[in-house]
Amino acid sequence: MESHTLRCADALVKIFEIYGVKFIFGHPGEQILPLYDALRKSKIKHVLMRHEQGAAHAADGFARATADIGVCISTGGPGAMNL
Repeated sequence: MESHTLRCADALVKIFEIYGVKFIFGHPGEQILPLYDALRKSKIKHVLMRHEQGAAHAADGFARATADIGVCISTGGPGAMNL
């Protein structure tokens, strides 16, 4: 019997796709790399930001301007605090 496992990162990307997320604004870091790996297999576009605050503002502005879901991601620790 073959085991099918789903990583947490893959599950998150599937949830994003179900909810119609088209863009994710973010700043990569070590703890979030599995999510970036899962995004590569998705049609969701990643918008690379220079810092976490910019990602948060971009996701907010995108949501307000388009009425779509705005998503921002960053690494854990200081990256998440900077959001």
